[in-house]
Amino acid sequence: MRALCLVLLVACGAHGARQGTTTPVAPRTQAERALALLPDAPQIVVEIDLARLRANSVVGPVATDTLGRASADTKLPGLPIEVAGSPLASADLVVLAAYGVGTAQAVTITLLATKSEVAGAIRLGDEFVVLGPEEWTRQVEARAAIAARSPLMASAELLALRDHAMPDKAPGAILHVTAQLGFDARVALARQLGIEVAPARVSMWADVADDFALIIDADAADPGDKVKKTAVARMRSGLAKLVMLAANEPALRVLGISSSLGETRFVEEGTWVRAIVAIGPRHLARVVERARAMLGP
Repeated sequence: MRALCLVLLVACGAHGARQGTTTPVAPRTQAERALALLPDAPQIVVEIDLARLRANSVVGPVATDTLGRASADTKLPGLPIEVAGSPLASADLVVLAAYGVGTAQAVTITLLATKSEVAGAIRLGDEFVVLGPEEWTRQVEARAAIAARSPLMASAELLALRDHAMPDKAPGAILHVTAQLGFDARVALARQLGIEVAPARVSMWADVADDFALIIDADAADPGDKVKKTAVARMRSGLAKLVMLAANEPALRVLGISSSLGETRFVEEGTWVRAIVAIGPRHLARVVERARAMLGP
């Protein structure tokens, strides 16, 4: 879902028992441990829970087959060639973090939760490996060394934005996308997507059980626009255009996902615009059948 991905493309604390001291809060999940290792202020963060995806009874077999078939010559959308193929087949989690979006200094680093060795990657203890430019992987190594001695958390701002799109009672997610975009990034993204304005903040959540749900929250707040209603209307229009572009993607049409995208619901709350995509159990089962047919024997 290139168009949607492009759009893409919690305060935590506890007081210690002793008066006047603060006990660091340990990350609760593997994803939170990975986020804590990222250098400060990532502009776009994409998290894919591959273990949760493979474990799903409906889409898991197809996902496992797809990741297992990928070879060193297969470049999966949004992933650098170095992590394509077999490393994804055995990895539990992949996290991509982009910095300097829209500038000549743009860079992406990749964290994989895997026990396997990955060509070109630096191992960060037993749980993670990292890929990226040396000046950036050194920062990740330094944070991993700190985390090995004392609990380390990602920023409260990042975690709060990450949770924005996630329903309160959701048991987890196969996908999180979090974006905090500066002016250059917004201009570049709007130009690339062909929309009037790109959001300064995006929170995206998706999960699958016997059905599939996707929520995209985009903040229409714009310091240069004094009329909030105008900004919200522009943001809703931009999201609707991106959904339409995704619905016209040939692969999604073949899989039968375009009809669900055509039924996307939009909700406005303050400066935020929310897009909700749902695929029911029967429809998802048909999508999986078509995916199997596309994969072939």
